[in-house]
Amino acid sequence: MLRYPTRAAASILLALALPVQAQDNPLGVSPACGPVQDLADGRSPQDVVQALYDIVSGPAGAKKDWERMYRLFAPGALVTPTSHQADGFLAAPQTPRQFAALNERLLGQRGFFEREVAQQVHRFGHIAHVYSSYETRDRPDGPVRVRGVNSLQMLHDGTRWCLLSITWDAETAAHPIPAALDRPGS
Repeated sequence: MLRYPTRAAASILLALALPVQAQDNPLGVSPACGPVQDLADGRSPQDVVQALYDIVSGPAGAKKDWERMYRLFAPGALVTPTSHQADGFLAAPQTPRQFAALNERLLGQRGFFEREVAQQVHRFGHIAHVYSSYETRDRPDGPVRVRGVNSLQMLHDGTRWCLLSITWDAETAAHPIPAALDRPGS
């Protein structure tokens, strides 16, 4: 059964949807992106993407700066790895902390270097969507192991850009990376 909010609940929802002025914050809401130590990672959508690539890349056994990564995400954000399986396609939404644990388990003892191949950024007001095609290697100069596309949804909370979600899919013969995302400067 579909239920509609009461008038009081609708007023609260509307108030939450309206822009909050720094001097008028009756709900005590902190910036949507949460606390940050270094604003450099959130100056632009491109800076957020580059920070992610920097954080997840490194030689076997390297300690990754997961705390820095957590600060790139808004509270409640999702990270969704996908996987092509013989019996179908899987998507596994998780928190950034769950993703870090998975990354450590799967890649902690193996070199993993991910770099951007091309990027498309679509911005409107305080939101942005970024497509970032990537390639991964075991060594910076090694052969490409996997290529694919990251889809990142971002928000600017008046102070900085942060991630609301990131989902990626690897390239396969059935769905190659589109030409617009398969070359630099696209």
